[in-house]
Amino acid sequence: MSSDIKKEKVIKKGAEATLYYGHWFGKEVIFKYRIPKNYRIKELDKAIRTERTLNEARALIKVKTYGINVPQVFEIDFVNSTIVMKYIKGNRLKDILSNLDDNMKKNYFNDIGKAIATLHRNGHVHGDITTSNIIISPENQIFLIDFGLHEYSDTIEDKSVDLHLLKRVLISSHGKNYKYCFNAFLEGYKLEYEKIKNKEYEKIIKNIDIVESRGRYIRPEARL
Repeated sequence: MSSDIKKEKVIKKGAEATLYYGHWFGKEVIFKYRIPKNYRIKELDKAIRTERTLNEARALIKVKTYGINVPQVFEIDFVNSTIVMKYIKGNRLKDILSNLDDNMKKNYFNDIGKAIATLHRNGHVHGDITTSNIIISPENQIFLIDFGLHEYSDTIEDKSVDLHLLKRVLISSHGKNYKYCFNAFLEGYKLEYEKIKNKEYEKIIKNIDIVESRGRYIRPEARL
């Protein structure tokens, strides 16, 4: 590895990928390395990791053009199934939510709702909307991260499942803030759709209860 490219420390180890903090030609970056799976045939494993790496990188590049704050992609390393992306300074929303006043919670979740609505209007499903995957920068900007489960979809069902996941996370991890935050999120979500006089959001939000009632939600990686 070039002296201009350095992995310096592990930030997170997950089931699908390991995140390293480091530097790439003088820039602070995250290296997202997709881990080989020994239970899969080697050639199949390589193909899957390459495809998922490409899908995530393309999604980050595309959604950035919609004005959504996501990490900038600097390099896609197909050989090592690695994405090199800008390191986003800030705090995970999960870690600071309980310390925010109601006004800040409303502002943040309104903006998150608008960002997710923008994704959905353009045929993108994030796949893992959690407070761990939202970074609040020192300038109070919201960044969406981890598009590893991103999918292209225009179905009401997939968009409802996206929102259902956030609802479940708020209930399980931020119980006392759940209703206030989720309502603020839905408010922003609706406002973004109404900008283009699109009433699709009504069907998406209504379908959340249907998804919930039949236990429909299954993480994409669990469907393999």
